[in-house]
Amino acid sequence: MKTVLVFITLMVAVQSTKLVPKTMADVKDQCSLNFTFGNDIYMFHKCPLDYYAAVEICKCEKVKSNLLSIHSHEFHEKVIEKLKHSNITSYEVWIGATKGRFSFTYYWTDGSQMDFQYWARGAPSHSWYSPACVVMETKEPGYWHDVDCNIRRPFVCKTEQQKSHSR
Repeated sequence: MKTVLVFITLMVAVQSTKLVPKTMADVKDQCSLNFTFGNDIYMFHKCPLDYYAAVEICKCEKVKSNLLSIHSHEFHEKVIEKLKHSNITSYEVWIGATKGRFSFTYYWTDGSQMDFQYWARGAPSHSWYSPACVVMETKEPGYWHDVDCNIRRPFVCKTEQQKSHSR
């Protein structure tokens, strides 16, 4: 019986190491899918990470890269459409909205104005004394929910293209 338990434990450990990327290169190779809108590049990461790790992965992508911020209903619908066609199996993805402890105010991690919100009924629901991070449903209509930042979800990074200056 003890041998069987050891074998099962080893199998679970081996399988779990295959599912979680170990390095930045592994994250890019195994987990990402790129798409573009206008001048910006978006990278959908299928491998789930907690919110804080997702923020760091996005910042490592490029100099001007952050978790996705959404500023219009039209853009929100385009993102949902892209996610729908990417064969995503997760129900939610991290986006770049969060709030700190002792606050009711949500903000975008890229520093842009939070001029569009698409909360589900009853959301946001986290109390003022606990931090919360925002996930977006991947199926229409794509409502937002505030959740514990330590849960693991796929995520979307946005990289702004450098504008070329012609003379």
